[in-house]
Amino acid sequence: MVRFAVVGTNFITDYILEAAKACPDFQLTAVHSRRAERAQEYAKTWGAPHAFTTLEEVAACPEVDAVYIATPNFTHKDYALQMLRAGKHVLVEKSAAANAREWQQMRNTAKEHGVILLEALRTAFNPNYARIRDALPRLGTLRRGVFSCCAYSRRYDNFKQGIIENAFVPEMANGALMDLGVYAMNFMTGLFGKPESLTASAVKLHNGVDGVGTITAAYPGMLVTLFYGKIAPSGNACEIQGEDAYMTIEGLSAPERVTITYRDGTTEELPLEDIPFRRDLSYELAAFTHMIHEGGEDAYNDRTRISLEVMDEARAQMGMHFPNDDIL
Repeated sequence: MVRFAVVGTNFITDYILEAAKACPDFQLTAVHSRRAERAQEYAKTWGAPHAFTTLEEVAACPEVDAVYIATPNFTHKDYALQMLRAGKHVLVEKSAAANAREWQQMRNTAKEHGVILLEALRTAFNPNYARIRDALPRLGTLRRGVFSCCAYSRRYDNFKQGIIENAFVPEMANGALMDLGVYAMNFMTGLFGKPESLTASAVKLHNGVDGVGTITAAYPGMLVTLFYGKIAPSGNACEIQGEDAYMTIEGLSAPERVTITYRDGTTEELPLEDIPFRRDLSYELAAFTHMIHEGGEDAYNDRTRISLEVMDEARAQMGMHFPNDDIL
């Protein structure tokens, strides 16, 4: 049994704790919120025996083995380092850090203290993602990929009324790329690794945050284009094209249907697991608790590093600068 504390009491944490019901190795022990009333209320709702208002209390608690961090991106590094140095395993919500340099510092600290660090990114652990990867040879020589992760954020209406919430504050290392683009980015780097080069552009809103963006990555013999955004709805068509067939993917962050269409017009649907909505988050929890016992996080953490390196380059081309980029 792994005893968890959660840092952050938002809807993302709700989703994780609901998914945790399918993980017998997960036990919620503590809740952290800066407001005592909120911490106590949340702990009561989810059955946690401890409610803390400082990170120091979480780090010092002997009944906490691991910490799930679901706070704004710009806090991830500092919060994670505090927990890692206290000997706590850390599962940190995507995007795992504001930039690749922060992530490397987090990894080094985890290694130094002999604990597990992992990014909570559902695409990396969904079993249907593995079936997509395993089916790629059927497409023949790969030539193009198109991955889309766009939505009309429920916070955008407030933004247009002058109410700027965290998701639209670039100073918090937020925005369309860090919120939704990370799904498409991780999907790409998980399948194909780091590209040789890329071009990136974005539409920025009045406060400098990216509302929509496009990244085209070049691989040997293949191009991959990523579309992402938070200010317009989309059907999010995703496709991988090979010389022998193409694959269409419905549901990028949680694949629901995958079809291969061959050159002769015949089609094949991949057999996917029927996973209830948001229950796929249980796979990242199961992977994390397994790694606490058995290790094996390096391959996943390399994938996070590559994604952040590519996003750093994309942001540089788009003129998207975070205050965290200046902190050594």
